[in-house]
Amino acid sequence: MEELLPYAPLILKLLQGVVYYDDKHWEQLISYAAPIRRHFEAIGLQMHLDEVEGYAYLTQPDDEDGVTNLPRLVRRIPLTYDATLLCVLLRESFQQFDARTPDEPRHVLRRAQIQEMMQLFFPEQTDMTRLEWRIDSAIRQVENVSFLKKLNSLDAEELYEVRRIIKAKISADTLVEIRDQLEEYIQEE
Repeated sequence: MEELLPYAPLILKLLQGVVYYDDKHWEQLISYAAPIRRHFEAIGLQMHLDEVEGYAYLTQPDDEDGVTNLPRLVRRIPLTYDATLLCVLLRESFQQFDARTPDEPRHVLRRAQIQEMMQLFFPEQTDMTRLEWRIDSAIRQVENVSFLKKLNSLDAEELYEVRRIIKAKISADTLVEIRDQLEEYIQEE
């Protein structure tokens, strides 16, 4: 068997999802960024590394001309209306957080804060259990796409970190587009 590349663990981690600054391999990712980038480009993937924000992830450019005809590796995960709404609210919350405290590295929200943000967008709810279930479901879905990370908390209150990757995945322009689409959706109902 051939000797493993020194950055093999990073290649596998990136194939699994986003790698953050708090990962034990982060410094190695910074050191081997160029060969890792070349490795992924050779197989039709693009590595995005933001050292300032502290994350790296992969994308697969669209093959509009059908030249490479490669199968999709990086899946596009459709989000429910509730999860999309939560993403928009988290992105806006992150934008405000960054403006208020630009030197603070982590934006942490309590579950109750997330719930309050979302409740404003639901019509008068008589069944609070069902509403909480919908919000919990949206939180889980947003966790699965790595925009939220549940933190270990010493008290009973659930805490979530809004991950900085949300800024890369939902740009300011995209945020406006999604918000407009959500407003149209609400008006149709």
